[in-house]
Amino acid sequence: MFGFLATFASSFGQTFFISLFVDDIIKVHSLSYGEFGTIYALTTALGGVFLMRLGKKLDIVPLRQFAHFVVLGLAFSAAIMASSSHFLGLLIALFGLRLFGQGLMGHMAITSMGRYFDKLRGRAVAFSGIGFPAAEIIFPSIALFLLLHLGFTQTWWVFTAVLLLVFWPLLVFLQSRHPKVSVAEDDPEAVEDLPALLRQRDLIRDPRFLGILPAMLALPFVITGVLINQLWFAGERSWAIEVIALGIAAFSVSRVATSIIAGSWVDKLGSKKLIGVNILPVALGLIVLAYVESYWGWYVFLLLSGFAAGFNSAISGTLWAEIYGTRSLGTVRALYHALMVFATAVSPMLYGFLIDLEVPMHLWLMGTVVALILAWFAARTAVAKTA
Repeated sequence: MFGFLATFASSFGQTFFISLFVDDIIKVHSLSYGEFGTIYALTTALGGVFLMRLGKKLDIVPLRQFAHFVVLGLAFSAAIMASSSHFLGLLIALFGLRLFGQGLMGHMAITSMGRYFDKLRGRAVAFSGIGFPAAEIIFPSIALFLLLHLGFTQTWWVFTAVLLLVFWPLLVFLQSRHPKVSVAEDDPEAVEDLPALLRQRDLIRDPRFLGILPAMLALPFVITGVLINQLWFAGERSWAIEVIALGIAAFSVSRVATSIIAGSWVDKLGSKKLIGVNILPVALGLIVLAYVESYWGWYVFLLLSGFAAGFNSAISGTLWAEIYGTRSLGTVRALYHALMVFATAVSPMLYGFLIDLEVPMHLWLMGTVVALILAWFAARTAVAKTA
């Protein structure tokens, strides 16, 4: 339950959640949509930089202390969002929400599951990953209800209170029930034996890591780039807004359903053999989206993407442990997670740039399909070197 609750709590810093408040943020700070998008991308990228440095501390800092730090950091960021009407406050709030929410909270959840579960690692990671789509289904309606009845400021104060009074004590209690909570406690000499721990500089020189990485970053890159421009797709295809909203629900349900079976597949076959299941369905969905103008093309794309996302969560949570072991798992996943954050910052700008240049939709969608297939081939080659 620790992993599930942590991924669920990460929603306070996820794009789907923050996007619900964009109009209010723009109004309070007198910004344009373009200006907000730039600020959001920059604070996301900066959060990724800090994630690389802070995330690897999970290898040497007890999980209890790390959980305190992450939850309090996220609550502080929510409080800044609630209390500050200054531009600097907005920057700090967005940076903190992205770093502690999207970044460290999810990193802590998946890394701890990958480290402390051996035989059932795939199922543990998959169950934890269900927290992401569960929040996507539950939180928007709650947030919009609070926003309608309480307003922007009071809504964020409610979120701050929920983090401090609900998530903080529960996360600390749940992780304390596990006998091993960090490398430092499981192996006291690990802290003094840092040279034996894998370094991020070693990873970026490792052809296995570099070969597999594009296949693991592809899905968040594509999903973020498409969803952030979903209203543009609706306008181009003359779809009703309700169609878009129902598609997001279909994505979340598909992701939850797939996550239930993905963990068992990973435990039986190993994550290395399943690379491709996390991106090839997205490639097929993009082909449908590119050439089917009816609204069902949108549904097919998101259903296939949800299927791929369910496997992507299970694979990404176990793959690095299979290749590099669990001792330096925090370091490996911190770098991977930071690069994933960068990918989700780049794709909205890239797709937005192509849209502004009026590049035909089918061209850049099919270009993405080609890139996904190349990423799959590169990953298969890299995985063969780990055998």
